[in-house]
Amino acid sequence: MARTDTLIVLVCLLVASFIAPAEYGDSKSLDIEGQMKANSNSGQNQSAQIQGIAFLNISGPIMHSSSLNATWFAKILISEGYGTDLLENRSLGLLYQIDSQLGNSDGWVDSEESENFSELVESARNWTDGAAGGCCSFDYVPLYALDGNSVIVQPPEAGPVNRTNGTWGWTESANLSGTTDGRTMRIIDLPRVGALIEEVPLKISLPEDWEISFSPMIEIISGEPRNFTINRSQAPVAYDIRITVGENLPPSVSASRFPASTSTIALGKTSIFSAVCNDSPLEAPHIQWSVSKDESVLANFDNPWFELIPSEHGFSHGEVTVIMATCTDSHGMTSHWQDNVVIDGLAPSWTGEITIIHDTEEIPQDFTETVIEAHAGSELVFTVNGTDEMGLPVVVELFTNISEGWRQYGTNQKSFSFTVNQGTGVNGAHISVEERHQPKEPTMLSMLLQLSDDAGNIASQEWEIRVLDANSPTILMDLVANGINLELDDRVHENDQVQLSFSRSFDDLDAIEDLVWSVSLDETSLVSNVGWSSVELLEAAQLLQGDHEAMVTATDSSGNTRIESFVFAILPKSGAHLVVLEKSLSGGTEIGTLASVSVLVENQGTDHAFARICMEGNCSRYEEFPGATLDAGKTSSTIDYEFVISNLTTDNLWLQWDSATAGTNGAISIEFVIESENRAASGLVSVALALIAVLATAVFYARRNTSPEP
Repeated sequence: MARTDTLIVLVCLLVASFIAPAEYGDSKSLDIEGQMKANSNSGQNQSAQIQGIAFLNISGPIMHSSSLNATWFAKILISEGYGTDLLENRSLGLLYQIDSQLGNSDGWVDSEESENFSELVESARNWTDGAAGGCCSFDYVPLYALDGNSVIVQPPEAGPVNRTNGTWGWTESANLSGTTDGRTMRIIDLPRVGALIEEVPLKISLPEDWEISFSPMIEIISGEPRNFTINRSQAPVAYDIRITVGENLPPSVSASRFPASTSTIALGKTSIFSAVCNDSPLEAPHIQWSVSKDESVLANFDNPWFELIPSEHGFSHGEVTVIMATCTDSHGMTSHWQDNVVIDGLAPSWTGEITIIHDTEEIPQDFTETVIEAHAGSELVFTVNGTDEMGLPVVVELFTNISEGWRQYGTNQKSFSFTVNQGTGVNGAHISVEERHQPKEPTMLSMLLQLSDDAGNIASQEWEIRVLDANSPTILMDLVANGINLELDDRVHENDQVQLSFSRSFDDLDAIEDLVWSVSLDETSLVSNVGWSSVELLEAAQLLQGDHEAMVTATDSSGNTRIESFVFAILPKSGAHLVVLEKSLSGGTEIGTLASVSVLVENQGTDHAFARICMEGNCSRYEEFPGATLDAGKTSSTIDYEFVISNLTTDNLWLQWDSATAGTNGAISIEFVIESENRAASGLVSVALALIAVLATAVFYARRNTSPEP
């Protein structure tokens, strides 16, 4: 539809450019802004150069499918510097146009030239068709001046063409007639094609009891519903300005009150009544309020809204007041809105029960006490029954600050429930270690019960809920290896000096010094029932590689206990640690012969390494030794090396290793004693000679001992 409407407007603009009134002989009259800029002889704007007024008086009566009578009058006064489209070269200004096209171009407008221009204007404004003459159509049919349009021209005075302070114009009047169709609403169409007559305000007067009903161009219409003015020069497009008019009807009225209720208002509280009257777009109906009791008016308010406190006007509980809004339009027609409301001066009453449920135990509470105690994690159940003396529904609402905007509500009877917990003001991992080790006060929650009746009367009661300590301490453990703080999944190695750190632990309410601790490692007790100073940083000595488990128990001053198990792994030694497990020598035993050595090497560290055997600059190929892991264990490999025996010792035989990842290297001496065969034979001869000497000595002493005495 939007595209269709736009197309229609464009077509109408194009057509209008070809059917402009005679006195504006070309389509330039559509460009009003262009007309203003075209006048180089005057610094005035268009509204200042064209003055005047036009009147359309519809005398009536206006009836269905009947004749219609109206009168037309217009008076236009135009600056002489403003050119006319009745002559060529409009940009030169009127006086130059008259002198050059109706005169002798002598730079002077004489009386004859002025009279010729006057006749030209009279001819151009001699119309009978009201739509073509710039006046109007009624019910889609132009109003006609059957006796013609009477025109009196005030031509320019004689004088030089270069003057700029003179004016000219004309006055016209006509008796118009037309016909109406059978519809209820009447339609007036005003042409807007850029003619001079459209540049002055048009005032329309309707018969008694008729008024403007609607116009899509209402923003350029002002005045009263029956007598209004259209400023056609302010219309944004060249298109007919349509206005619907109709017989005056009473204004419609709608009203409301706040607080909204069914049939009651509070005795001592403010109720606000407001009304809106709808009528003609130019109508501003008068709104009056009245407050009555027993048919007597107690107060009047001349305003679209007013505030009422019934007690200030002598009302009491249970009485009825009549509130009436009256809308009156400019024709004196009225509409009414009435509200009969009961005055309610009593707040609702209630009964209730409060129960705390903690670990399946139900603990009744005395709701007359202003402070209720409940353990953290407990459920509070509040059952309420509300009643009102008027017998109307009671809204029951419960508000707490356990979270932002927490609210539950019901009508007459409601069971509320929520869980209480310590709030953000207690210790937690979100605050610094130093702060979380300090004592904190238990959380105090607020709870408000509010009951409101239909009139807005309110009954309420407020409690505080003290949240008792029911939370066990939070145990957090870290490792310290060789003085460096680590987390449980960080790499800790065999031979590291390990400590267990509990500095990040806390209790929600107690100071860290008030907790009692016990710690065991691999089922061996380290400390039992000790204070914070004994457990904050706990020695674990040197641990062998493998998985280890720490069991930690912490108890706060309220007896809440927490047991946590922490499992961590000790990795093999860090770096590369190569160890010779076995070595053997085989082959020749004489100098100059070929021997073979075999060495079994193990990498007990976690870093990758390479190793080889070297003697006097000659080396074997490198063997790879991956790092040890908990899953695969230590890695070992045998390195074989052949060499020529140069002496009977191997003090120049070495195992050389290097680890790029660890950034370390080293050498391990591999020593053997080589026994040669010649050395073995010489040894046997020596042994034999020694045995012979021993035997000879033994024989000598034996004979000596057995010889007879002399």
